[in-house]
Amino acid sequence: MFKTAKTKRISTNIIDQIREAILCGDLKPGDRLPSEKELSKNFEVSKASLREAFRALEALGLLDVRQGMSGGAFVREVDLATARNNMFNYIYFQNPSIQEFTQLRSFIEPAAAEIAARKITPADLEDLENNLTQTKKVLNKGAFYYELDTYFHHRIAEITGNRLLCFVVDSLKNAIVNIKLQLELDNNFSIKVYDAHERIMEALRDRNPKHARETMLQHIQEVDEMMVIYCDADAPFESPLEVVSKPQIAPEDKA
Repeated sequence: MFKTAKTKRISTNIIDQIREAILCGDLKPGDRLPSEKELSKNFEVSKASLREAFRALEALGLLDVRQGMSGGAFVREVDLATARNNMFNYIYFQNPSIQEFTQLRSFIEPAAAEIAARKITPADLEDLENNLTQTKKVLNKGAFYYELDTYFHHRIAEITGNRLLCFVVDSLKNAIVNIKLQLELDNNFSIKVYDAHERIMEALRDRNPKHARETMLQHIQEVDEMMVIYCDADAPFESPLEVVSKPQIAPEDKA
């Protein structure tokens, strides 16, 4: 199924061919690729070029390269963690602004909350209530609850039953948490986020789709307004390696 790899960069050509074979179904999860010797002959490349391609395909989550007598290169199904990491890497290098995050979240999460209000079960409500109870305990200690915050949004997306929506929400939240960790967010920020979650929870308890959509949108906009206090909203975010601690700026001072 493979052709001589002589165009473009050799390893890139090998990657493209193997990836295409996987995506079109010629190779399925669990399948073992031919031996290095056979593939090198097939592609007319050195084993070094082949191994370089294998390393890249491993990083993409498409191959599992095992050592030993029963080893070899095996096709694997891309797992959720790898997919999230790849999307996170893309977001990181695009270096989006606050407005871009807020705009995208405004398109997606209010709709997720609206659907969740229609589909939510007693078990879902109990899970989210437990999340808020744990959040309150952490909040009383003066710390921000990143994992609990992320889980709250994840569960609402999960309740919709749409796996793609859940994947996007999770990826965006992970990227935003990375940004929040670079900023000196005070306890006032944490309290406002918690209060917003309580309002969203009220709409979900009432199974009120319209109110759920509106409260989620309001929450996203409030987070946007609070975060611009800590960094320049008109500029892209700095690299995490370049961000330095910034003093809190009152809204009237920024104006």
